[in-house]
Amino acid sequence: MTTKGQVPAETVRPDRIASIEPPAESGVSRTQETRTNQISSQAPGNTIPSSNTAPLHDKDSVMTPDSTGIGDIYFDFDQYTIRPDAQSVLERNGQWIRNASGKSLLIEGHCDERGTLAYNLVLGEKRAKSAKRYLENLGISSSRLHTTSYGEVKPSCKEHNEGCWKYNRRAHFVMQ
Repeated sequence: MTTKGQVPAETVRPDRIASIEPPAESGVSRTQETRTNQISSQAPGNTIPSSNTAPLHDKDSVMTPDSTGIGDIYFDFDQYTIRPDAQSVLERNGQWIRNASGKSLLIEGHCDERGTLAYNLVLGEKRAKSAKRYLENLGISSSRLHTTSYGEVKPSCKEHNEGCWKYNRRAHFVMQ
């Protein structure tokens, strides 16, 4: 991280999008010291999200699909590559959109609370576009797929620990 005077400036990283690379962690903290403190204080992640959030299932970190059969996919810390456990979810989502003529999908990119708002908006956009590219590679027309990023502003879980943050690093699919 570089700084100008006393104000930290963000580090710009080159694009590394690939739809089938193995997972790695995702998000950037506000300062290196904060990141070090957060990582050292994180407990192993089998914490169940608080009861004021949508029900989630920890099996392979994949949310159970909603009534339409569309499921969310999850990302590792500071990453936007499609994980192997997300590929089957994307294939089911692709099958759904293929069978739903006249419908389209909005793919929302989300992040956990770590990192600056600006960084997380860009990371959320990269996550949504990564999921869109995967669906396009399955033969889904790009005209039926739309993306947006919410960064960290619409978390699915509001606790401040890794057990919760892993559910906020996601691509959420909304039928249109």
